[in-house]
Amino acid sequence: MALVVLSTAPNKKEAKRLAKKLCKRRLAACVQTHKIQSYYHWQGAICAESEIALSIKTHKKHYKKIRKFLRSHHSYEVPQILAFTPCKIEKHYKKWLKKAIV
Repeated sequence: MALVVLSTAPNKKEAKRLAKKLCKRRLAACVQTHKIQSYYHWQGAICAESEIALSIKTHKKHYKKIRKFLRSHHSYEVPQILAFTPCKIEKHYKKWLKKAIV
């Protein structure tokens, strides 16, 4: 079953490093990155930061490995790790996804 895992990184360099390692280890078929502005609560204050969002396309069976990977390779004390199952997925994309993450 396909899964999309969302995370963030503080900068392009870290996002690129995480994305490449996830793909190289075949934990992700694809990782898309884009610049975002985040507003959040942290240690009693409301913060605003530029970040890089990561959209990780994978299979449900890889979630625990991805979570462990992000926790150990991420610079944030509490990295964002959210996972969603797509309600629909195009059949050719689904086939490609399976092949990409064997």
